[in-house]
Amino acid sequence: MLYPAIFGLAVSPAGGAAVILTNLAERLSRPHALRPPPASLTTEELDAVSYESIDMLNAIPREATHKGYAVIGGSGYVGTYIVKLLLLRGETSVRILDVATPSRELLDNPAVTFIPCDITSRQSIEEGLTTPFTSMGSPPSVIFHCAASIRFWERAGYTWSASHRVNVQGTENVLTAAHQLPKDTVLIYTSSSDVILPRPRFLHIAGELDTPPYDSVVFSDSDPPLPEYAESATSYVRSKVIGERLVLEANGELLKTLSIRPGQTIVGPADRFLTSTLTMPTVPIWDAEWAHTNVCVWDVAAAHLRAEDALDKRGDEVGGEAFLITGPGPAWTMQDTRNALQHYSTKILVFKFISPLLIWFLAHIVEAFLFLRYYLLLPFFALVGSRPSITPKWAGELIYLQPSTLEYMRDVVIDDSRAREMLGYCPQWTTEQAIRYTVDQVESGAVGGSHGLQLKEL
Repeated sequence: MLYPAIFGLAVSPAGGAAVILTNLAERLSRPHALRPPPASLTTEELDAVSYESIDMLNAIPREATHKGYAVIGGSGYVGTYIVKLLLLRGETSVRILDVATPSRELLDNPAVTFIPCDITSRQSIEEGLTTPFTSMGSPPSVIFHCAASIRFWERAGYTWSASHRVNVQGTENVLTAAHQLPKDTVLIYTSSSDVILPRPRFLHIAGELDTPPYDSVVFSDSDPPLPEYAESATSYVRSKVIGERLVLEANGELLKTLSIRPGQTIVGPADRFLTSTLTMPTVPIWDAEWAHTNVCVWDVAAAHLRAEDALDKRGDEVGGEAFLITGPGPAWTMQDTRNALQHYSTKILVFKFISPLLIWFLAHIVEAFLFLRYYLLLPFFALVGSRPSITPKWAGELIYLQPSTLEYMRDVVIDDSRAREMLGYCPQWTTEQAIRYTVDQVESGAVGGSHGLQLKEL
């Protein structure tokens, strides 16, 4: 009688739900069967890590070009390091275009000029790009476009405009202004590896990991385009896909363009992952076993300078192309990365492990609540000609706990061999070096308490 009872339970609604929940819980925490072994360093190996010998001039063409450079988003994370690398090489005409003021370190450099600029305003970006350098008498001939609105937690339709306005309309404005510059201007766009990564579908249990594009964790430039059902649902990634397409389609005789796709995680001082872990009072963990290849922000900056050089010398070959980049070495699990942070940190990091299944349910509840809140308030705000905020201040960091945020819960190994071959990309920083460097910078006070998980006003 026992077996019929078990069978009856399994085919009942309650039994079916139990099976689904069990499989879902496993999918949320189980690494991909084909994942290569992630890095796992001993205490002695971590102690031996050093980064003092790294010379970033080895990663880029060493001689200054003395061209005019415009870094759109040059006060931001990647943009700041592009500016630093240009200055390290000895460039003398570097213009930062951003809504935010750059650091005092950059502002005080005589090679740097800052023009407050909002890329969502066509007039603003046209003035910023077409104004000649005083020292040269001509406008910039190299543009690094790394300004973006990185709202990775949103996917609902009412949130789309916040990402679209910057990442799509802003990019359109940048391209319109760039086409007013002299011939042979080059534009390098900062994209993301997210634009080619299949989004996890945790509820699709049976056989999905055996079918493309879910049958691999290694991603390269030769992969076919994602089928629609595997494309990211996040407003950020969808808008970056469109923005990147606009940039690549703009490549031609007058303007040479190229896109850099860093991934999976950009790490370094003031990043979203390492720095937030070091500065948060308690670090909630539900993603311990997922593994990614990481790329140091210095290497991301170097890839942009390599792209500029390649466009200048082999524009017909690399123009209109997108390139994945990552760091050297294997993938690291999220928890091994945090453990390495704890190894180097002088303070105790408080980790709180939470069930991934619980987080999955909470994420959907938060998203549903915010959706209902917005549309319930909308008629009342419409009476005074406005709309409710899509990021209510009272929500704080809870706003991040939505289903789109969980898209990073996947194993990702980036193959950037094409960028190394065609651009001469040669990353200098291993993940362990970037971790130690970030801890040292944060604990020295050089970062100033900022990190990429801090909410910004719209």
